Amino acid sequence: MATIRSALPRRALLAGAPALAALSACAPEVPPQGLPPEGGEATMRPAGHDAGPGAPALFDSPVATWIDLASRIGGAQDGAWPRAATVALTMRAMHDALNAIEPRYARWIPRDPSEPAGTGASPLVAVSAAAHTLLVTRGPRAEADALLAACVAREPSGSAREAGIALGTAVGTATMARVGTVPPERRRFAVSDQEAVWRSTPARFSNTYFYLDPPFLFPDRSALFGPPPPRILSARYREVLDEVRRLGGKDSTERTAAQTETASFWVPQLLHRNLMIVLLLRLATQPPRGGLWDTARMVSILATANSDADVFAYGEKSHFSFWRPVTAINLGSPGIAPDPQWQPLLETPAHPDYPSGHSVDVSTGTLVIAGLLGDAPLRYQAYDRPDRQPREFSSLAALRRECSDSRVWAGAHFRSACEEGERIGGAIAARALAQVPPIRA
Repeated sequence: MATIRSALPRRALLAGAPALAALSACAPEVPPQGLPPEGGEATMRPAGHDAGPGAPALFDSPVATWIDLASRIGGAQDGAWPRAATVALTMRAMHDALNAIEPRYARWIPRDPSEPAGTGASPLVAVSAAAHTLLVTRGPRAEADALLAACVAREPSGSAREAGIALGTAVGTATMARVGTVPPERRRFAVSDQEAVWRSTPARFSNTYFYLDPPFLFPDRSALFGPPPPRILSARYREVLDEVRRLGGKDSTERTAAQTETASFWVPQLLHRNLMIVLLLRLATQPPRGGLWDTARMVSILATANSDADVFAYGEKSHFSFWRPVTAINLGSPGIAPDPQWQPLLETPAHPDYPSGHSVDVSTGTLVIAGLLGDAPLRYQAYDRPDRQPREFSSLAALRRECSDSRVWAGAHFRSACEEGERIGGAIAARALAQVPPIRA
């Protein structure tokens, strides 16, 4: 199997669409002109998987290219399928295909009786066929066909290719059966003029979301519903409203320049994708001892958690339908005078406040990565926003705190929404990290 150097070329990451492809065994060779080294990476000791001996020089995995393709197919402007769920299903199929060949970890989907034996199957071909089988049902197939052909061509043995295609196709088909072939329903958030209930901000927006039930890791989308937002007559509500009024307003005199810059950095961007790159970069720097099996397991765990993060964030937003700070401050409420001139630093997203989707996403992702590999200093980059400079963090926990804080500084969320998002993300991460455990001899 061909390999490429572990450093991601800056031009590939900033180019947009194929940002992840540079990590893949199915991608062309890339000169080693990568990003500056990430702080602390060389001395990390993975918590969930043992690192191989010595300083790694190469990253040998097809996983990243298939993630990239799944992300772009799922994220198509007119796509009928949600991005995060498409990536999750693709990675779960790849994990299961590998463990059908050599069972090292439990599978996401139990073996179907009709599944062919994995004996003699090429791991590269099997994972690629599994991903391909799923993705051709979700978008144009030309790119998936070409990528499969490129991966198959790297396997010299004809019998290994044939066995890999048969196995991967069966596993991919079984994974698709988990969700069926009918795209999920798109729903609109209900709009109301009742006090404390969400209304579109600005009024011209009417956002939609994918109604996904059940999620992957829990019995239904209400499984993680937490306490409701603070009652508008409570002291807690006054506290969180005062904070966002002071620090999140466009004309705030209390928000610092650094806080303003931070608020702008975190929105908008694809948090799931960028945190997945954080995981892949760490795996490139210090490959796990189990090679492709460990990589596929860790990536499938993070992808599954990311998908459930969307389910629970938007499910709870729809359930509580709590108004945004701009509406609450403009209209006022009992004991709170209206301030129709107040505007947030950044335009408010077109969906309800509670919980903060950013907080759900960043808590889920950082806690999963820390659970798999341990916490450590890192450089984080918004790869889908190449105009933004990378940010250095002392830990994943520090990144998580800053992202949540930024939503208050942007004027987009009450602090209570960020705290609820962090709670949900923590619950998802804990459940995800317990999945597909090692098979004990």
